[in-house]
Amino acid sequence: MIKPVKEGELGRKAIHYLSSLVPIIYQLFFNKHDATIIIGLLFLGIVVAEILRMRIPALRWLYRKLFGWMIRPHEFGNHFTGATYVFMGAFLAIFLFPKDIAVTSLLFLMLGDPTACLVGLSIGRIKIYNNKTLEGAIAFISISILATVWVSSIPFWIKIIGAVIACLVEIVHRKIDDNLLIPLFSGTTMLFLIEVCNVINK
Repeated sequence: MIKPVKEGELGRKAIHYLSSLVPIIYQLFFNKHDATIIIGLLFLGIVVAEILRMRIPALRWLYRKLFGWMIRPHEFGNHFTGATYVFMGAFLAIFLFPKDIAVTSLLFLMLGDPTACLVGLSIGRIKIYNNKTLEGAIAFISISILATVWVSSIPFWIKIIGAVIACLVEIVHRKIDDNLLIPLFSGTTMLFLIEVCNVINK
């Protein structure tokens, strides 16, 4: 039996999926330098907007009016929303990693993570840890691998390991937002494995 998913959660995940345009556009149209500047400015703009929303009652009211139906309770207070951490993760991934690794790790986040949540909420039955489900974990890894098949510069086995690491981060994270941790941990893992392979093959 498929369990219904709340409208607010569906809205959040729709935004998550839409954010996958960031790594795709980066891959197709921008170099690392330009993308870092653009995403950095967008991230800075979002942070400023968030701070103003926290500090100015009228903006806080407007924020509740427009987005209250899909915002989690703690995000109404003096806390950044998940979207802010998504752009923080995107900025750091693009700044720190080579283009192919940044794109791959961000697709893990922006496609694998919401899919895991929706599958876990709707058909998940087998709990594994931190209220996460086996079904959601399988969906995370499967979608992450399928979504990055076209990134041919990274060996397939390395992408599998990267997707598994991203999934594990999504499962075990607690205090730090996984929108930040997923691209950093998976990207670092893939970069490390690629560098090891390059050393071995010399």
